[in-house]
Amino acid sequence: MGTSAQILAMLILIQSILIFCTGTNLDGSCIKIEREALVKFKSSLAINSSDSLLSWVGDDCCRWEGVSCDNITDHVVKLDLSRAYFQGNILSRAYFQGNVSLHLGNLSNLQYLDLSGNNELAIDSLQFPSSMKYLNMEAVLLDKCVDWLQSINMLPSLLELHLSNCELSIPGHVSHVNLTSLEVVYLSGNNFNSKIPSWLFNITNLQHLDLSYSAFRGSLSTRIGNLNSLSFLDLSWNSLEGNIPTTLNQLCNLSELHLKTNKFSGEISGPFGNSSSCVQKSLVYLYLYNNSFSGSLPNNIGQFKHLKFLLLSNNSFWGPIPVSIGQLSNLQILDFSQNSLQGKVSELHLLKLRGLDQLILSGNSLVFDIDLKWVPPFQLSRIELSSCKLGPWFPQWLKTQKSIAFLLMSNASISDSIPDWFENISSNIEGLDLSYNQLSGILPNLRKFNTTYEVYYRYILLKSNRFEGSLTHFHSDASILDISNNLLQGQIPHNISEMMPILRFLSLSNNSLNGTIPASLCMIESLDILHLAKNHLSGPIPSCWGNLQRLTVIDLSSNMLGGHIPMSLSSQQFLVSLHLQNNNLQGKIPISLRNLEYLETLDLGNNYFDGYIPWWIGESLSSLKVLSVQSNKFEGEIPLQLCYLASLRILNLANNMMTGTIPTCFGNFTAIAMHENKGLWDYYTYLLPREAFEENGYGENVQVYVKGIELEYTRTLRFLYSIDLSGNNFVGEIPQELMNLSGLLNLNLSTNKLDGHIPWNIGKLSSLESLDLSENELSGSIPFSISDLNFLSHLNLSFNHLSGRIPKGNQLQTLDDKSIYIGNNGLCGPPLNNCSDDADELPKGHEKGGTTRKDDSEMLWFYSGMGMGFVAGFVGVCSILYLKDSWRSAWFELVDRVYNKLWVTVGIKGNQLKRKFMRNTFEGNA
Repeated sequence: MGTSAQILAMLILIQSILIFCTGTNLDGSCIKIEREALVKFKSSLAINSSDSLLSWVGDDCCRWEGVSCDNITDHVVKLDLSRAYFQGNILSRAYFQGNVSLHLGNLSNLQYLDLSGNNELAIDSLQFPSSMKYLNMEAVLLDKCVDWLQSINMLPSLLELHLSNCELSIPGHVSHVNLTSLEVVYLSGNNFNSKIPSWLFNITNLQHLDLSYSAFRGSLSTRIGNLNSLSFLDLSWNSLEGNIPTTLNQLCNLSELHLKTNKFSGEISGPFGNSSSCVQKSLVYLYLYNNSFSGSLPNNIGQFKHLKFLLLSNNSFWGPIPVSIGQLSNLQILDFSQNSLQGKVSELHLLKLRGLDQLILSGNSLVFDIDLKWVPPFQLSRIELSSCKLGPWFPQWLKTQKSIAFLLMSNASISDSIPDWFENISSNIEGLDLSYNQLSGILPNLRKFNTTYEVYYRYILLKSNRFEGSLTHFHSDASILDISNNLLQGQIPHNISEMMPILRFLSLSNNSLNGTIPASLCMIESLDILHLAKNHLSGPIPSCWGNLQRLTVIDLSSNMLGGHIPMSLSSQQFLVSLHLQNNNLQGKIPISLRNLEYLETLDLGNNYFDGYIPWWIGESLSSLKVLSVQSNKFEGEIPLQLCYLASLRILNLANNMMTGTIPTCFGNFTAIAMHENKGLWDYYTYLLPREAFEENGYGENVQVYVKGIELEYTRTLRFLYSIDLSGNNFVGEIPQELMNLSGLLNLNLSTNKLDGHIPWNIGKLSSLESLDLSENELSGSIPFSISDLNFLSHLNLSFNHLSGRIPKGNQLQTLDDKSIYIGNNGLCGPPLNNCSDDADELPKGHEKGGTTRKDDSEMLWFYSGMGMGFVAGFVGVCSILYLKDSWRSAWFELVDRVYNKLWVTVGIKGNQLKRKFMRNTFEGNA
């Protein structure tokens, strides 16, 4: 009993001491001054009604959510509000009426503060207790805290600092760094737009430094070698440039280095090529991709024994892959893709890569010299060898790989058939790309994708090979299937929706498929892109499109389809591209198509459509970039509503039976006038991964008659601005307003009945490469400003009524083909016959930058005639005076003045008349 009393007395004494020393309340709650600080902090956030801090009531703040206290002293040591949610009306008063000042100085023992994730919380001033060890304010808005570094620098005990995505723009400067204990720094996702601050290189205890995505620029300081405790360094996604400093090889603890997506250049042999380099003993993850590094790969790369990830893609490395790389037994990912590497890859390069999971070498000129009986030491899940030379035989070593998820070997010089054993390894293949080879035989059998997921995406790309046979027995559970540009025959299976039920992208174009388009295609509700162009399909377009709600592209061009456009096509509310050109379709454009408000490309060319161009195209299809209805039977005038198409870049109304004048409002085509290059021109389903994007998907395409030939624009379509109204019956003048379209590359108005003059300011079409005004009724002279068209490579002005001297200068001098001016009997000068000696000067108003009015020629001859009449009368009165020397001298002086005045007024013709009259006068014929 006595012992118990002594123990109880001792406990009471200890409690009393603690209460006295720490200020703990007698009722067991947290320290009063700290509770009051927390209440003040809560009220400053204006979140009294927030569910996040409903527990912040009562005296014991140590029991409040997000608050932790020391078990002995009751001091608040941790404040974790990372899961609080300060937004909406709750924060609106604080956010719009002044930002929160974060003052937690009264929490004198606070060591841990986490406000991360509150991306609508704004703080304009920072004050913390010096006891702070962990500070995380990730995604909190700190753009007003210009002195943030000074506040942080007053925390000598700080171990971790997390200020990522805080919209900081000033990296800060301090004369003396107090952060000697700091081990972890996250400053990623800000917008510093400066060099990496020098104060960071003074924190020698730093182990983890993340400066990614923060707009740092300039070179990386050699002082990076001072951070010899560093194990993690991430400088990726900035604009850093120059060489990597060799002092990097002094970082003996560095295991993870991220320098990807910068502007680094030069060789990497300095920091990584030194055999005595300290970093080669520690480095595990090396990310250098998306830079401008060059030179050869270090020969001693095999000495980085701990390397697991080696990613050097998208640089300019050249030369062979060092054989020593085969010694990296811990390597899991090897990515040298998209460089300029060359030479052979043999078994030695892969000798000890037992842990290799991904082999990515695409986009190089490597030649695989592998023995047919070689058995690799690894099991790969990803193989990317596109553009390497693997052929002519299908790689036999793949037979041993049972876990392949992605196999990309396009353009790999394989001229073989796919072996039977390929089916055995196919069940795990999620992505297969064997395009652009010479693979022959029937389509390969692929086993059903082996997955436990109910929803999965599989892509199979076999385009541009020599596969034969039909689709009848080809069953696929692919979401993306591209077998275009092969030798397939037969019909599209009538039960295709059962064979390929989850298709998102289907391309069978450029084969020899025949028969009709099966209605069961309309049962594949997941379909995004349907590309059946360049086959021998016949019959009508199915009228079942109402079942599909996701289509963005329909390309049925270059077949033998007949009948009318079905009304149900208008149900495709998200359709962006519709190609029906080069078929046998007929009738009128149905008004139901006006519902396709997102349509960017409408190509109905080379069919038998008739009637008028619908006016509603200009009002309802406001997103159109391409409108082509060439080579049909359209008649009537151009509807003025087409001028509403501000995004239009390509307009082709050629070879119809249209009449009327060219609307002056065509000058309103804003996209052409402004060289606009907005939006996508190639369409992909989002399922395609990064490595399959470049050569796959649906590439927008348009056929345009330009530079005298018909060209198909695909990848360069985004740079084309074209108007083609040729082969119609348009009359009147060429509108001056067309000269506002400075981005126009191709203008074809040939084979119409246009009259008047070529616009005097045609030189304003500064981007023009092809101009065809042939076979019209244009008259007058060729404007001198045409010589300002510095990019003009094709010109045709033949078969008009043009006259006068052909302008000289600049790019025009290279167009020396006489046929471009033939059929204009009044033209002279190179490359045609030379003009007379009297026409060796240019008239006023035709020099560069001058103006030429419509009635120049009429005025010219009016003044010429007036001059001759005046001279004839004058001769009649004064001829007798000519016999006297003094009068003769005065006479010639007067004639010279008269014709000099005439020269100023009417140019060359006045000068010619002067010379002719003077010559005749001397010969006595005046």
